[in-house]
Amino acid sequence: MGLFMRKSSKGIVAFIGLTITSSAQIVADFQTSRGEFSVVLDHVNAPLATANFIHLAGKGDDVFETRNGVPFLEDPTHNRHLYSTIAESDSVKLPLTVSYVPISSTMRAHYEIKQSGTFIGAVETFLLSSYYADVTGQDRVRLQFVNSKPTRYRITLRYPRSWIDARDQRVKNTPMYRNLKINRVETGKRFFAGSMTESLLENPGYHFQDEVLRTPGNTVNPYGTPFNTAWILAMDTLGPNRNGSRFFITSAADRSWNGKYTAFGTVVRNAGRSVVLSIANSLTDSNGLPSNEMSIDEITFRRGGDAAAFFESYHQSFMPGQIEELCMGFNRSGSQVSLVTPWKPSTLTTLYQSTDLINYLAGAFEAQSPASTGPVYTNLTDAVVFAPKLFVKGFATVIPHWFSGDMELKNARFALEVNSGIDQGSLELTFSEDGVTGSYSIDMLIEQTAQGQDPVIAASIGSGTFAAQYSSESGPYKGALTFTNVTGPLNVGELTLHFESTRYANNPLVNQSAIIRRFDARTTNPEVPFLSYSGIYRKVR
Repeated sequence: MGLFMRKSSKGIVAFIGLTITSSAQIVADFQTSRGEFSVVLDHVNAPLATANFIHLAGKGDDVFETRNGVPFLEDPTHNRHLYSTIAESDSVKLPLTVSYVPISSTMRAHYEIKQSGTFIGAVETFLLSSYYADVTGQDRVRLQFVNSKPTRYRITLRYPRSWIDARDQRVKNTPMYRNLKINRVETGKRFFAGSMTESLLENPGYHFQDEVLRTPGNTVNPYGTPFNTAWILAMDTLGPNRNGSRFFITSAADRSWNGKYTAFGTVVRNAGRSVVLSIANSLTDSNGLPSNEMSIDEITFRRGGDAAAFFESYHQSFMPGQIEELCMGFNRSGSQVSLVTPWKPSTLTTLYQSTDLINYLAGAFEAQSPASTGPVYTNLTDAVVFAPKLFVKGFATVIPHWFSGDMELKNARFALEVNSGIDQGSLELTFSEDGVTGSYSIDMLIEQTAQGQDPVIAASIGSGTFAAQYSSESGPYKGALTFTNVTGPLNVGELTLHFESTRYANNPLVNQSAIIRRFDARTTNPEVPFLSYSGIYRKVR
């Protein structure tokens, strides 16, 4: 048995409930048109997906206060005094401390808020109205001077999660997961929710990283086996690191989903699983649309055990920021017509297009890396031939860290492996001091298909040299390594390196060369038959 805490209209109440596991103590209770069920969230292996899910369901503020009579904020001993959760807080958390951090060459002076050694947020050293404001401008944390006699301070952790409603292309700040339509069912396998329309291209105006790695260093099975059983809550995605708001819940096992989707919860108890089964077994049309309307009315949360150490605000700092609408423009230069997206470094831009101001195509992403130097011009010359009336809405969200930009290639060494059906083999790349040239060895068998011909197995065995260029311009979670000059049997023209999130990254107890991520490879020479394959890679040096 375990003690769970739940927010109610009367404050935080405690009750005795079944402790499902010792490591996952956040329970999501689903109220649906078919009945109720509960999911234990895996905040250990998938903290980003868990935090995003909680935010979109609607999370209230977490509020902490000092005891009466603590030293003033300016006193150097203030950092010895704890800020503890109070009754009006949405959930119980471990206590916080506040420390003054002086000005440095990279940051102005500020007050730093931590939970033990974990950074939670930072605020300015001057009052804005009645509180010290978030230094990021995202208004996720506030520090307030409550009383002077006796002295008392308050920290409020806020959880704004804006999203784009694809029905009217407007930015919303209300909880998304309220009266949520179940909009697709794969009968007997899983059902989908988390989007406003039936379009598979819909997104909430941002995307974030996958969390699929379970066993670092295990190249045979790095992803574990979450989908070897049924009753799994997971993020739906159109490709690597394209998580947004859409999710699915399974009623059957499918091992092919391991390593493809982020699993972050398990449906518990037979009664709840019966509800999930009734939804997943619903009749649908040929497109998977349910014959009868079904909905998720509300999702609420219970917490207990080590969940007090799970700070959504910490993981929120790795997620895309608030969404703002952009002032888009068109430019004509001679016969060329271009769409002009304003200069917004370190952002993802979502674009919606319409020919009648009524029906808009689902948003497509563009990226502006930290190194971008001006507006983005997208050539629309061919498009306007077919659609002379074109209307565009644009939205941007700031990406707090551009992971693909961290890649260092000087003296780097990569080990790549392919083990998927017919495709088998390995490739090792070793860069020289200049980070551009290097050598490789390859031993690989890949199925190659040419139009109008039967597939053949292309063997690439041997070694050679290369010159390559790396770019992080295509997005924060993927980098492109393009080979410009090659000798020998190398069978790839471009590698796309994906940068998934994992709790093992930057962990001093884990050998970072054991971190396994995914890659896609393809030929780029039009004079040779097209070839593509995917696998896993490690940066071993």
